[in-house]
Amino acid sequence: MKIFSPTLLILGLVWATLQGYAKEDISFSDATMLYADLLSKYVEGDYVNYEEWYKNKEDLAALDTYVNALAEVDIDGLSRDEQMALYINTYNAAMIQIVFRHYSVKSVTDIAPDFGVFKEPFISLAGKMLSLDNVEKDILLTQWDDPRIHFAVNCASESCPPLRAEPFSADKLEEQLEEQTRLFANSDRAVIRGSSSKSYSVSALFDWYADDFPGNNPLKYLNQYREDKLKTRWKVSFQEYDWALNAPK
Repeated sequence: MKIFSPTLLILGLVWATLQGYAKEDISFSDATMLYADLLSKYVEGDYVNYEEWYKNKEDLAALDTYVNALAEVDIDGLSRDEQMALYINTYNAAMIQIVFRHYSVKSVTDIAPDFGVFKEPFISLAGKMLSLDNVEKDILLTQWDDPRIHFAVNCASESCPPLRAEPFSADKLEEQLEEQTRLFANSDRAVIRGSSSKSYSVSALFDWYADDFPGNNPLKYLNQYREDKLKTRWKVSFQEYDWALNAPK
């Protein structure tokens, strides 16, 4: 098992910079365009082609450039929608980055014991060091109280809502959140028929984060976004979460 080391992460970032790959003298707008190009290039449907991305050192460095640019943004000077988009993008880009720091890891749970990848403060943002949990739970879900956030952040795992193939942006944030939720709600990751009659098995997200969703019936919530409506009186169980890397099989 590969054990997470903040020191190794810092050394890796320094190494990339010294090699001349990273582009530090770049505007945040241009860095975001780089990140958009990376997502368009390597997100393939529900999966991320980490293998091909990892082979391209310039594209690895472009990801570092974007993450470094995020760290320098004056968050207080942004609108609420701009802040939300930035935090979602920070989570997703940092998750991809940490996968590459430990590639070719087969699961993010192998990076550190006890889900440590989510707990270690390796993300630099506005002068603070944050963990993935800090970004998702302490900032996004606390400040916005929007359950659709669960379908926008991607934990690089098979059972996670898929990574969007473009950055989130303030000018179309509502549309993006709605589409992410709709796509997830209509997928097997959200719900499948249960093993017993008149039952469904839904994503463990609705168990772990039950308090984030309105009401007490995940089927009713999903029906707001589903084309094929669920029988809301059927029994509900929760799927076992698949933490395998969300890479093409």
